[in-house]
Amino acid sequence: MRLAVIGDIHAHLGRLERVLAHIDKTGVDGILQVGDIGDHSIGRRRPSKHPKRVAMFRSSVASVLMHLRKLGVPVYWVPGNHDLKDTEGPGQIDGKRVELGDYSIYGIGGAGPDLFGFPYEWTENDIVQRHGQPDCDILVCHAPPKDTPLDLVPHRGLHVGSTAIRDICLEHRGVVVCGHIHESPGVMQIGESLVMNAGGLGEPWGGVRVGYVEDLDRIWVQDLDSGWRQEISRS
Repeated sequence: MRLAVIGDIHAHLGRLERVLAHIDKTGVDGILQVGDIGDHSIGRRRPSKHPKRVAMFRSSVASVLMHLRKLGVPVYWVPGNHDLKDTEGPGQIDGKRVELGDYSIYGIGGAGPDLFGFPYEWTENDIVQRHGQPDCDILVCHAPPKDTPLDLVPHRGLHVGSTAIRDICLEHRGVVVCGHIHESPGVMQIGESLVMNAGGLGEPWGGVRVGYVEDLDRIWVQDLDSGWRQEISRS
């Protein structure tokens, strides 16, 4: 089985179309999207005070989901920290477990532990209490694991990922895909988990990037403009 992984779209349909064309040419059994699917209409403001912005955001999500489903394969996704926590649509798996072929997939949406006032944020304790150690083959989460190349903000020299997500990776035996830090796409192994940051399509630091998971034993991510590619197989 081969699955495509798409990072933070932020409703950037131009780049998404190019990624989908690559996925269609490659051939996949499903698509995983790691959050921040809609536009930036809401920002850090209280959604209840800005109904027009909420309507714009929900419209952008519907448009992105329509594009993702055009290839006719299953699509599973979680909301990111810029998305409303209650964002719904076909394939939303935040806190849910689904089956795809022989594999089980579980989702963890939102991001933390830093709280900046975005719509969907959490603390490390929130993640532990809500999700525990998910029983699945593939974990789809927005936040990357802490203190890795996948959570590094290069221009600030800071690691901003989640210790709770890293702990989950250390106990997991399958594949973990994440995003959140647009400029740090890559793959690595943590314990027995193969872990990928698919990188962002939307701004800032957006690019035309896509990742692939093949049979839980091989993952890679690539930039379709520069030709950069990073791959890892299970050791």
